[in-house]
Amino acid sequence: MPELKAFAEVIKPKQTMLLMVTCVVSYLIASGNVIHLGRFAITCVATTLAIAGTTALNMWLDSDIDALMCRTKERPVPSGRLSPKGCAIYGSTLFTLGLLLGFIVNVYLAIVLFLGLFFDIIIYTIMLKRKSPYSIVLGGFAGAMPALAGWVAVKGSDFLGGIILATIVLLWIPAHIWYITMHYEEDYRNAGIPMFPLVVGMEKASWAIVLSTVLMMFLIPSLYIVANLNPVCLAMAMLITGYFLCKAIRFAKSPSRMDARAMYKLASMTLGIVYISLLIGSFLH
Repeated sequence: MPELKAFAEVIKPKQTMLLMVTCVVSYLIASGNVIHLGRFAITCVATTLAIAGTTALNMWLDSDIDALMCRTKERPVPSGRLSPKGCAIYGSTLFTLGLLLGFIVNVYLAIVLFLGLFFDIIIYTIMLKRKSPYSIVLGGFAGAMPALAGWVAVKGSDFLGGIILATIVLLWIPAHIWYITMHYEEDYRNAGIPMFPLVVGMEKASWAIVLSTVLMMFLIPSLYIVANLNPVCLAMAMLITGYFLCKAIRFAKSPSRMDARAMYKLASMTLGIVYISLLIGSFLH
């Protein structure tokens, strides 16, 4: 019998929670001051199940390369605490339940949840991760889908605000993925994964992160125009993003594996604060 802890680990609770923050904030911004609690609850459960299921399927498909890396070899599947078949069934079940619940809200939510699976499993994990250094350019769309999911659950086919929210996440993803890649560079080399920083070098990858952060800073104000949010909270979002940009520039000038882990943590904190400021801004407008 696999440990219950193993089932929790394969859905990466911290990552799932961060992605759910983007979904919840997006939903609340789209709702304005009128929130349908039943629809909100179903959206949250559906999206959480879809993210968790997709993550578990990813862990199943990546178990062979996880076994080659010190950072990941103790994960449930490569360590033998959860069988590959069990992980696949578990992930498929969670995602299917999430997708079915998505249809209860509206067809747009179900489509976005499916796109999250498609970009993560088919495009990123199966087609690109082991072959292309640009895997997260397309694979990153998976991480942006929860933000879009929260928006379409309320607005349906009115995509504009949701696309902006999702693109903010998409532009943040290079920092999230590439900084941790830099820190665990040898692990990725041993596993034969051609991640962008390994192929072009830490310095060029670091400047690419700087560029994506600059684009993110340009994009954030547009949401405040579209969603009519409070300018004080815009200043808060710009301030934390600007702080991260300054740290990213300093890192790019002298990149190091040790500092990359701290930048990875700062990137997660930055996205969380940006989205919380967006949420506050939606209630204060």
